[in-house]
Amino acid sequence: MSKAEWPVTPLAEIRQLGGLLIALGLAVLWAFLAARSPGVTYHFAPVLIASAWVAIDGLSEAGSTPRRAVNQALIGLGLAIITTLILWTKGDLEGPVLWDHSESAPVLFENLLFAVLGALIGLTIAIRHAANG
Repeated sequence: MSKAEWPVTPLAEIRQLGGLLIALGLAVLWAFLAARSPGVTYHFAPVLIASAWVAIDGLSEAGSTPRRAVNQALIGLGLAIITTLILWTKGDLEGPVLWDHSESAPVLFENLLFAVLGALIGLTIAIRHAANG
């Protein structure tokens, strides 16, 4: 019996989706924190959200393929962008950005930039681990 034919247990399914669950949890945590204190900027939340699933899956032994890694990176990027847009629409992204502390600081741009950076970091981690293992 090959490994692909083994019955999938609920624990194995959870393990395969662990990175996704962590990314979703981080998005909910960021939304909660931003709603409680909109003047505080959580600069690296989009990076963590966008990179979590692809990096965790790439580092685990879930059998990540390059195609799967790209899909996970794009989904993580989408989750970070959707969370950013929801928070921006609600007015919960009022804090400063890393390079500008004025009233007209481009918080939305910073979050979108960090989301793309996070997806690229996660993808790089997954691809490097796949190449070494």
